[in-house]
Amino acid sequence: MSTLAILAALSAAASWAVASVAISRLLEHGHVTPAAANLFKNGLAAFCFFVAALTLGGRWPVGEAWGWLFLSGLLGFTVADTLYFAAFRRCGVQTAATVMLLNVPIATVLAVPLAGDAIQTQMLPFMAVVLVGVLLVILDARHGRGGDPSSPRGRSSYAIGVGLAMCAAFAIGTAVPLGRGRFDEVGVCPGGFIRLLGGAIGAFPLALLVGLRQGSSATAEVSRLIQPLFVAPGPASVWGRASLTGVGCAIFGLLPYHYALRELPGGVSALLFASTPLFTLPLALFVGQRAGPVGILGTLVGFAGVAGILLGDAPDRRLEGLRLEVTRVTVPGPTSARFPSFVERMTALSPLERGSPGDGSSASDATGAVRAVPPLIASATSAAAGDDGWRVVLLGGRDPSMLPERTLVEPGPGSPADRGPLFVNWADLPRATRLASGALLVATLERIAAESTFAHGVRLSIEEDGPPARDLGWLHDDASAVEHGFVTLVPEIGGSALAVWLDARPSPSNRGAQLLARTIRANGERLDEIVLDDRVCDCCPTDAALLDDGTVVVAYRDRSDSEVRDIWTVRRLPGAEGGSAEGGRTDGWTDPAPVHEDGWRIEGCPVSGPAVAASGRIVAVAWFTQAEGLDVRRVRVAFSRNRGRTYDAPIDVAVGATQGRVDLASVGDGRFVLVHLAEVAGADGATSSASWSALLLAPGAAPSAPVRIADVEPERRSGRLELAVSAPSGAAGSASGPDGLGSVTAVWTSGVGVQGARIDVRRGAATSGAPALSD
Repeated sequence: MSTLAILAALSAAASWAVASVAISRLLEHGHVTPAAANLFKNGLAAFCFFVAALTLGGRWPVGEAWGWLFLSGLLGFTVADTLYFAAFRRCGVQTAATVMLLNVPIATVLAVPLAGDAIQTQMLPFMAVVLVGVLLVILDARHGRGGDPSSPRGRSSYAIGVGLAMCAAFAIGTAVPLGRGRFDEVGVCPGGFIRLLGGAIGAFPLALLVGLRQGSSATAEVSRLIQPLFVAPGPASVWGRASLTGVGCAIFGLLPYHYALRELPGGVSALLFASTPLFTLPLALFVGQRAGPVGILGTLVGFAGVAGILLGDAPDRRLEGLRLEVTRVTVPGPTSARFPSFVERMTALSPLERGSPGDGSSASDATGAVRAVPPLIASATSAAAGDDGWRVVLLGGRDPSMLPERTLVEPGPGSPADRGPLFVNWADLPRATRLASGALLVATLERIAAESTFAHGVRLSIEEDGPPARDLGWLHDDASAVEHGFVTLVPEIGGSALAVWLDARPSPSNRGAQLLARTIRANGERLDEIVLDDRVCDCCPTDAALLDDGTVVVAYRDRSDSEVRDIWTVRRLPGAEGGSAEGGRTDGWTDPAPVHEDGWRIEGCPVSGPAVAASGRIVAVAWFTQAEGLDVRRVRVAFSRNRGRTYDAPIDVAVGATQGRVDLASVGDGRFVLVHLAEVAGADGATSSASWSALLLAPGAAPSAPVRIADVEPERRSGRLELAVSAPSGAAGSASGPDGLGSVTAVWTSGVGVQGARIDVRRGAATSGAPALSD
């Protein structure tokens, strides 16, 4: 969790405590109603946030997010705050603020369905410490201002006040995860304005309902609501010193409040927001409320729990007692096969998972239960001497009998006239992916100009009902004799695919290679090209991941004007399939942002791109760097817990003895398998040998011990190892490893052709030394 976000939540709670005490002074005379004071607060705050949004900018919501944020504001700022203010005269500020802590368990539970959070069990001990402190405050708060608990009237008034505060707690407990679940892609100021607008507008229907309940007229209630706005400063006006102090503090606290609401998990944010009574207790001294020793003790205990949350972010235990085990598997194919490229399966709702034919075998057994389907492998293969002999073949998965080798793409007689020979490179690979329709989309590299080594483009083919594949033409609109490549294909739940690639076409800015994207429909239709970043590293492979809500995260190596080449990401939001490119952008894409600024300044391309994978809301990005401040070569990984919007500080998983060439795959439950090319230096300092190495990772947990997959040559001809999940994580009946903990397939090339291994997550301690591989 972000320390800045936690501090923002605490500052919001402190500001709200000052506002609560000041507004209680305004309301104690009875001339201004709680609803009127709340309308003044929300209206003035909405105006301030609107001006800030116009001045500072920020992303506005799109589509249904407007309605959800408005509803969140209506519940949180209209209903909850009005009931909270109404409780002041009956049970006192301290008791009302303390009862509001009920929103913590409410928000924690509701954050699971509304915001997609998981309840973080490692925070429960610290939450318990805070709640114990609050309980002590409750025991002391009955001696403060409010109804006299010794009289029947006082007890009745006190009970009503507590009941109002309980209803307010339920409203805010619903509003917090409801707003946060739609806040991931929205700027703080625009999102805050919409929620506050909902709070201001919602005051009017609430006043009408109160009027009907009390037998009053709608005119009278609206008059009581707005009349204090037109009265000169005094007991019946909202323009007095107490009111302006309270509203000013409330507005000041709303900026860190919305920042923390967007950044923190629902349960943690609700808990920190609810620390308000820990601040109101000492502030009550200024308004004549006595603080007893029990209340002081409770304050200290509560702050100790808050400090535990701030400093004691417990390590994630998802990797405890787990290890990786590697088993060699047979991959059929000729010895001349090179540079494997996986046919990635859909993560959800694919025809294969529904049991329909797609690769020649059913994905369900006789009972209809879904079973695992090993990933298919596409590979570039030399069928004859010279580059003109390269073809792309489809090999079998873990079961060699599942599918015989067959040619996917082989330019030759009968091919379109503009098709050239295939281009094959150790880092720039062909790609293929299975669409939701069952069709196979293939991207190959073809030469555009024979006289230029890297003048090649990306050609698309689609195989719908078996071979031969139908040619779809160039992926890109530009066919100039420059490099177009390093393509990534992402199959999408709706049936289309997203293609991302590097493009060195001449551009008006002449800033070098660009990162482009376009959507390919299941029928082969190509939507408009979109420029995602107009200056990127020109020969580092790209990668992308499809998340559970339809978000796509694209990772790549950026290139600044000063030749800093760090890893950046850009995301396409759910539901934004494509559309007209306007100024090189479309509304569905976010602005590029760095995962972490290593500051690697290098004049030439390192030919080492990032890898990205996702598990629910968690996104992992791994990369290789050799930035000056880091001294030596490193493989790093950074995790995002909010679908790739922001990332935690990176951790180093390999230092010194690595060549990078990373890949990542999710094995479910927030766990990831990372592979890289580890190296062993000889006596003379030169690299003497290399091996593919795998680690198990999870956010907030120490990486597992590395496991050797296979020894390879350290030169470029070893290419890259590619990972694919053997079955979708969480699919019913999926065979996700021997203990149900996850399994991935690894494929790489060597001097004897394509080789493969299965990497299983198992329970038990890791073996010491280099583990033996089982065949």
